[in-house]
Amino acid sequence: MTPSRRAAIGYVLTGFAIVSFAVLLGFALMRLSSTEAETRRSVTDNMVWVLERTRSTTLLLDKAVASDVANMPYEADRQLQYDLLLSRLSQLLEGPQARHLEQIGFKQTIADHQKAVLAIERDIADLKQGDVDAAMQIHEVTAPLVTDLGHAANRSMVVHWDETGARSDAINASIAQVIVSVIALYGLGLLICVIMVRALLDKHLAQQALLHEQKMREAYRSFIDLVSHQFRTPLAVIDSSMQRISRDRAAMTRDEIVQRAGRVRQAVANLTRLMEMTLKSIRLEGGQLEVSMQTCDTAELINGVAARQRELTPERRIEVQIAPETPKNLVTDPLLVEQILTNLLSNAIKYSPANEVVNIVTRAEADRLAISVHDMGIGMSKDEQSRVFTRFFRAKTARNISGIGLGLNISQKLSDLLGGTLRFQSQQGVGSTFTLSLPLTN
Repeated sequence: MTPSRRAAIGYVLTGFAIVSFAVLLGFALMRLSSTEAETRRSVTDNMVWVLERTRSTTLLLDKAVASDVANMPYEADRQLQYDLLLSRLSQLLEGPQARHLEQIGFKQTIADHQKAVLAIERDIADLKQGDVDAAMQIHEVTAPLVTDLGHAANRSMVVHWDETGARSDAINASIAQVIVSVIALYGLGLLICVIMVRALLDKHLAQQALLHEQKMREAYRSFIDLVSHQFRTPLAVIDSSMQRISRDRAAMTRDEIVQRAGRVRQAVANLTRLMEMTLKSIRLEGGQLEVSMQTCDTAELINGVAARQRELTPERRIEVQIAPETPKNLVTDPLLVEQILTNLLSNAIKYSPANEVVNIVTRAEADRLAISVHDMGIGMSKDEQSRVFTRFFRAKTARNISGIGLGLNISQKLSDLLGGTLRFQSQQGVGSTFTLSLPLTN
């Protein structure tokens, strides 16, 4: 058989396998889609849970009100439970939950209760010890809500049992068809792999380049997802605060308005910090950041960074220890040094307990000045320490703390621009010490 004929047969087999693969994949996706749609058709899988959680929140609010009036300690916070109850009621009256409530005949009832709960907002906020009448008025709102939520949960459970049986048969049939399709897809996939292996071997170098590009694209995609999430949090704070001021400004005290405005300002500051860090990373990558060396006062530079951090976190203790042998003046770019120390100091504050002191210590090392930032925080495990300066890297211990994984990466690159080094020591559960070492220029 000639090579051209073998190639023609290979193309035919490949085309047949690909077309069959596409047809079976389309069929499997169609059946999966119909199964998913059938699953979504009823929201009663979690409606009982949502209703019971709402009922539990109502009971906790009622108990918290009674405890506050009687001046008895209680673990549930009254205002928090009230806000949570409003959130759960809003959830019940939106989207598929609302349609389900309408189906079982409780939508209007829950909507009426929501209005009643909104009407006692000021009573909740102004409740004082011994105010039994106000507590009774609140109880008159919560007690019927508890009862109706229980009835709605019972009705939802009955509907769920009825729907589950009908959906189970349809889903089982679809799953069986999908399993058969997947088996066929697996066989066709093996056939395609055998046919294409020669071409893949011939294009190994190109594949490696493509793989590298895909990794870079995935890294940037992760970065964009992370940044968008971090941007969304302060935006949500701004939106909720402004909505509250817009809705209740006439009833709010000056202190409440000032507190809301403070939250908005802090959220704006967080947005600004995120944007500045992102832009600085882009400028560093493009080699557009210039170094401006000048003589600056060492102690003034370090104390200035600490003072600005104290303004941002007045509740935290920051101690600066300038060693006697520390040179009075330092020839460097003060703005870049401030950026590095600010990143290190804010990280130390962020990743350490509120009652722990963060220390900034200087010492002379031959012809270099070492500035260390020490915290007694969460630290890092040994297996993660090799990636600490990698862009977008977040330690497992920091997953629940806001951040985008750029600060240390930027700080290391800035230290390189200054002719210095950035090193660290860390122990999980004990703390971390980051040291910026700068050359002394006479």
